[in-house]
Amino acid sequence: MGKGVLKYGGKSGILPKTKAIFHRPIRPLNEIELQKEKAKESGYAEGVPTPKINGKHLPRQQPPRKYITVEDRIKHIKYPPMSLREMNDLPAEERDAYKRAYYRAEFLKEAYLEEEKRLKKIDELKKGVHEKELAKQRQFEEERKADSSNIASLPTMQKILEQGLVRRRTPEEQELLKEQRKLNRRSKELHEKEMKAQKLLELYHSAAKFITTEEQLEEAIYRAFEVDAGKFESAQTSIETKLLSRSAGYLVGEVNELKITDAVLGQINGKPGLEQIKDVLSGTREQTKREAQLNLSNEI
Repeated sequence: MGKGVLKYGGKSGILPKTKAIFHRPIRPLNEIELQKEKAKESGYAEGVPTPKINGKHLPRQQPPRKYITVEDRIKHIKYPPMSLREMNDLPAEERDAYKRAYYRAEFLKEAYLEEEKRLKKIDELKKGVHEKELAKQRQFEEERKADSSNIASLPTMQKILEQGLVRRRTPEEQELLKEQRKLNRRSKELHEKEMKAQKLLELYHSAAKFITTEEQLEEAIYRAFEVDAGKFESAQTSIETKLLSRSAGYLVGEVNELKITDAVLGQINGKPGLEQIKDVLSGTREQTKREAQLNLSNEI
């Protein structure tokens, strides 16, 4: 292992760092670099004078380095004082020396231009990385503000003692709550009255079959044992036949059919229900009837 390898930690196969082509900057400092330079100081606190060198105090911030553009560098490249065609007329040794100087200048110019392209790409990459860091910083600040607002909104003991645990309703909210309670109470009363009217109407329809006088009782006995006896026997026979032949589902179907008819038409055992009576009293039924007749006459 040679001495040269020891400079790289005893590892072979590692190339040394390439020599920088530009020892001075080729452009002025951009915004990112200016911000970094402003943050750099000599380290001496305010009010403490910096040391003197050659009778001058050291500046707290280093002045920006002077830059030389690539165009200025190319202008200062020294080319031979003659062209390649003129060099061909010179002796061989002198011609080769001039050509080497010419190609050396051309290679230096090409190296300057290539290095400029490379540095521009590096600047673009650094700019992209800086923008990503700024985006992350903004997102972090937004999340921190959201967390701090959530923490600030949490009730503290002092806030509970001063304002109470429950917020008092405003006069507008109290008035709205009062109206809502009144509406709920009236809706409940209306529903109870409708149910009461429905039951009263059912009782009214059922009262037509009630026997309240002695004459009605005698007539009912007469019809039951003399007039309707044959009808009752025939009906009983037909019911027994249906039960024996088609099972009890027949009667269940008939009962369900009557219930569905009453629910759809708003009736009670085939008689007018509460909704029909409300339509008649409000005039809705008569208006619907007239509109239907008018539409029918227009179609004809």
